[in-house]
Amino acid sequence: MNTQQPKFLKLVLPFFTLFNILNILFIVFSKKLDAIHINHTVVLFGNALFFALALLSLWLHLAASKNPNPNILVRSVMGSTLVKMLMTAIVVLIYTKVMKENKSNRGELAGMVVYLFYMLLEVKIALRLNKK
Repeated sequence: MNTQQPKFLKLVLPFFTLFNILNILFIVFSKKLDAIHINHTVVLFGNALFFALALLSLWLHLAASKNPNPNILVRSVMGSTLVKMLMTAIVVLIYTKVMKENKSNRGELAGMVVYLFYMLLEVKIALRLNKK
């Protein structure tokens, strides 16, 4: 029997919970966010992007945690952080080019706050994997 699948699902649960809580908050308060010039659609897209990137990095961390060398896990964390930052920069640049004058700067900043939540959760889980 494969014991990796339940372990992966157990580690995905905090990300899934954060994703759903943030989505519910952004949808419920969408009119208030739009009133203060934060495009809720931009923040929802950012939430989905960071959720997908968090799952990718979690998969990389689990693969690295099988290696007895702890440096591999540290490099995995640093590499996945670099990939997330590059993907975020690319998406923001594309958004800025496409939307031009209709872009939501505050929506982009709110997306960066969402990134911080995912990053904190990822580091917490990576540290827990490194202890084992």
